[in-house]
Amino acid sequence: MTGSLKSRNIIAAFVFLLVLLYLFLGTGLHGDDYSAVGRWSDVWEFLNPDPKKKSILLYLLPTFYTFWWPYFLIGFEHQWVYDLIKMVAHAISFYCVYRFACDYFPRDRAMLASALFVFSPLHDTTMYWYMTVPYVFFPSVILYAHSLIRHNKNVSGLLLLMLGSFSYYFSPPYLFGMACVFAFERKYRKALIVAVPGLIYVVYYLFVKYTYTDVDARINGGLSFAGIVKSLIMQPITLVEAAIGPSYWLKIYYSIGSISLVSFIIASGIVLWLLLKSGSFSDPPAASKSLYFGLLSVLLLSFGIYSLTLLYHYSVFNTANRANVYASLLVAFLLARMPLNRKTVLLLALIFILPVFGLSDHWKAWDINQRRIIENVENNRQLREIEAGSTLLVTGNSYSRLGPFAHIDFFISPWVIKNIFKESVKSTDIVAFTSYLHLDRGVLVDPKFDAVYPLTHRIYVYDSVRNSLSEIALSSLPQLLSQRPREIQHWVQLAKGTWIESFVTAVSPRLVYLFQ
Repeated sequence: MTGSLKSRNIIAAFVFLLVLLYLFLGTGLHGDDYSAVGRWSDVWEFLNPDPKKKSILLYLLPTFYTFWWPYFLIGFEHQWVYDLIKMVAHAISFYCVYRFACDYFPRDRAMLASALFVFSPLHDTTMYWYMTVPYVFFPSVILYAHSLIRHNKNVSGLLLLMLGSFSYYFSPPYLFGMACVFAFERKYRKALIVAVPGLIYVVYYLFVKYTYTDVDARINGGLSFAGIVKSLIMQPITLVEAAIGPSYWLKIYYSIGSISLVSFIIASGIVLWLLLKSGSFSDPPAASKSLYFGLLSVLLLSFGIYSLTLLYHYSVFNTANRANVYASLLVAFLLARMPLNRKTVLLLALIFILPVFGLSDHWKAWDINQRRIIENVENNRQLREIEAGSTLLVTGNSYSRLGPFAHIDFFISPWVIKNIFKESVKSTDIVAFTSYLHLDRGVLVDPKFDAVYPLTHRIYVYDSVRNSLSEIALSSLPQLLSQRPREIQHWVQLAKGTWIESFVTAVSPRLVYLFQ
């Protein structure tokens, strides 16, 4: 490598890191981050190996110890540290996927494939919600380990595979899918090396599940053959809709609509640079059958994982879009083969570059709003006067709004809202006052989270937008419930009363609440 080329590469890497710092700094904490900070208050609580204390965390110990230590060590203070870790994790993820992609693409296309996967707008949650950063980080490590094994660095590759396999219960599809790449190439020894950590994790998972029966296994307790089949039907349908259907284009539109002037200038600079470089991009390489067989295997195996939980379908809106990572990997490597010219650069600007910056601005703006709301709660003296045993209904700020769509979870999650109000309110019955709720003989029912709240004492409504508190009578609650605006998480909710609603609720009964 010549000195001038090396200097250009160093400058490019420095600029890349600066752009990442801009994207992540100020995105803050979200969702379960708030309850996690409240849960681990000291070092021993964090390090305690007692399985009864760890619960579901037994399935993801590498993630717990490598990423979640700031929850107890830093807490809510110095949130820039969380943002910095997000940035570093994504820089490492980009490098790992790039190294994997270099086994199949020229360097420029390997960079494109890596960027399209790691920073995909399909799963912006994994970029900005700190707790879900491992959803991309550890799969990227697995891909890098695959590359190491391809180049006969078996020991280091196996060590990284073991780390990746125990990182989360999402790991088996990646491990077995990547093993399929080598199996397709008839490199069975390498396929076995990749598959063994996955098999070890599955055995460990089953051991924990049947040894510690009180640990949430993420497998639906009411699982049936019919339920699995219905979920398997929904997986490809929701995938296609999320990846190329109306949802994706709506998200692109509203993401770009969220972009700030500074972000637009930076994004435009990147697009201009790509346009100037468009004549020097490499030609599309011959498609690697083994690669795409493996990536397709990852996706199909993920359908099976999701079908066992009955919890996840593909959706681009709200924080559940972290489930889109499996599909994003295949999509990224398909797009990396397209002809690279000025037209495709402009297409990438529309479907990728501008939305990435717009979503960053959206998460930053929502973080500012969350901090303001939390400060209001902490300083509101009326909240401290609420009697123990009362029920507090909280209106507003259940989600952020990306256009008309509910996107980033906030008060909607019971464990989050209780954690935020616990120092200000004596009562423990604190509920986001949404249209999902309904009244059943003096009991407030939340079908989304399968929770009930007996209304035996006083009822208060806290307007989190106006920072005001009022007491209401039980008799007025039905009318107030009927006036609550619907939380639109998907455009299909607008098809209430049509065959679309009938199909969705028949295949996935737990989604009935979306149409209520």
